[in-house]
Amino acid sequence: MRLRNALGMAAVAAIATVSHRYRRDAERALDRLDRFEVGRAETRYGRVEYGMRGDGRPLLVIHGIVGGWDGAPSWHLFEPPGFRGITPARFGYLGSSMPPQSTVELQAEVFRILLDALEISMLPVLAFSAGSTSAVQLALQFPDRVSRLALLCPNSPHPVPVRLPPRWAAPYLFSQPVFWMLKSLAPQVLRRLAGFPPVFAWDARAHADEAQILDSFFPLNLRTRGIVFDAYVSNPAIATLPLEHIAIPTLVVHAADDPLASYDDARAMAERIPGARFRTVPIGGHVFMHRDADAVAEVHEFLSQGA
Repeated sequence: MRLRNALGMAAVAAIATVSHRYRRDAERALDRLDRFEVGRAETRYGRVEYGMRGDGRPLLVIHGIVGGWDGAPSWHLFEPPGFRGITPARFGYLGSSMPPQSTVELQAEVFRILLDALEISMLPVLAFSAGSTSAVQLALQFPDRVSRLALLCPNSPHPVPVRLPPRWAAPYLFSQPVFWMLKSLAPQVLRRLAGFPPVFAWDARAHADEAQILDSFFPLNLRTRGIVFDAYVSNPAIATLPLEHIAIPTLVVHAADDPLASYDDARAMAERIPGARFRTVPIGGHVFMHRDADAVAEVHEFLSQGA
């Protein structure tokens, strides 16, 4: 009986400790968001939240899955100096609405409405990962608004469709408690889900980048609807887009060791886009941990040539 009571008390104490840590980390994640300046635009499709960084010519930055206007600083390296980075939160991320029957075409339309509200006629576009689908759609749907298109480790058409869990289970699998438990108890699993390179020479800078990237996933409960939309609607839609009709100068950059988005699929996608340049980054994974200086310089030069 004493042993049973002791085990019960230990279990209660452990649950209380975990609950306290979860609440503490959730509050810290919300505090991190409060440090950002956020713009809001109301459209007939709901609210669009967006962040802005820097001064100068406008640049539309489209985030990937588990993203938002609060992306990790290491991603900002690809934004050229002398530009004002405008990062809208896509459907279902942070405070941006999720319209009924949302589609990639509708997301491109909302981007256009935001550009109109900001009085921007044309600008270069920089897209990461899952954000590439709506960036490509924007270039196809409104080619007069996009001067250059840079896709980094993009979501690409897959010869074999990606196997996903049942959609009803997705809100639970991509929930904040699940991701918090992974980050706290199995960070190697979360790193794998995020696309960190399987083999990498870690140093202090890389560990700092890793911490910032993983922290930028939270608060996850403000991103779950967007993650589900990406996984089940936006990502598969890239296979239906007429890539051969893109009339915008395009640069595709992909890491050869990306464990999340296929390097071969990205190269095949670039070959379908007329005149597209394809740049290989040897190491760094989906999150460009290597910070390849030559690739960063090439992206800067390419985007700077846009209006």
